Amino acid sequence: MVVDFRRPRPHPEPVIIKGDCVEVVGGTHLQIPGSAGVQLDDKLDWTANTDALCRKGQSRLYFLRRLASFNICKKLLQIFYQSVVASALLYAVVCWGGSLKKKDAARLDSWN
Repeated sequence: MVVDFRRPRPHPEPVIIKGDCVEVVGGTHLQIPGSAGVQLDDKLDWTANTDALCRKGQSRLYFLRRLASFNICKKLLQIFYQSVVASALLYAVVCWGGSLKKKDAARLDSWN
């Protein structure tokens, strides 16, 4: 992945490592074992990451609602939220949190 903020963006020169040409991609999903991962694109725009976080948060909130429907005590629901929902939403926030667009930040703020 080539990160280049010039306008217009020139076509990057091919990168060859040990005789193999490296494929240029527009974005990637960085997956760390045991984690949710981070969506990254070549413009360092975090909208795709925010979309993935919102989908993940929505699916995990479903389980929180199901637990609440069984009259689970509030303390256990809070523990579930912090450990399952919030941990997924805030994963790697130090990498992407300062570069969010206002629209994306508002979408994530609605979860807390």
